[in-house]
Amino acid sequence: MTAIIGKKFEDGVLILADKRVTIRGTQGYADDVKKIIVLSPKLILAYAGVKNIVDRCVGNLQTFAQDSANSLAEIIKQGQKLFCSALDYFKHHYPQQRYDTVYILAGFNDTDEPFIIYFSSDDNFQKQKPLELFYKTFPNKEMLNLRTFLINEVDQSRKEIPYYIQKFSAAVRMIDHPMVGKKTYSVYLSRNDYCEMEMDEYGFCTLHNKF
Repeated sequence: MTAIIGKKFEDGVLILADKRVTIRGTQGYADDVKKIIVLSPKLILAYAGVKNIVDRCVGNLQTFAQDSANSLAEIIKQGQKLFCSALDYFKHHYPQQRYDTVYILAGFNDTDEPFIIYFSSDDNFQKQKPLELFYKTFPNKEMLNLRTFLINEVDQSRKEIPYYIQKFSAAVRMIDHPMVGKKTYSVYLSRNDYCEMEMDEYGFCTLHNKF
């Protein structure tokens, strides 16, 4: 499961998520999974929910997105097709298991404007929901705590990306649930480049690319 937060800015998009994935059928988990994938120089994907569903889609969608002949509308449609097919496969092969999954596409559209779009297994990934600020947790009961933190602790008028990474990571760390990890990974995508940052359970960060 996961906690994920995203925000659109004038010049880019930021997505942050915890790094924990629970191992189905066991009490075990891994704390080293990056749930944000750079699909192309102008597009990133992030997910929360069933990794098995996502893994069946990402490679093909990444190849499709990197073909410059494909428009954003075509990439979105292909993503919906792939995720819907993967969801059907999962439901058929694991009928007794929960399948709640969401993914977001974020980046720059065909006119070079930033965007964030949200898709959910609730409607078989068919509806597109554009967003300015996005946050989601599984389990859902943690949503209220995350929302409260974002409202009370984050100054949305700030412009500095490192500020939001610090605050969003703190928001994830305050969630006290075994399905949500304390380590986070974030990607900020601008028009010219992208920056990755990992933050450990104590709030210390590793910057892979400079802002």
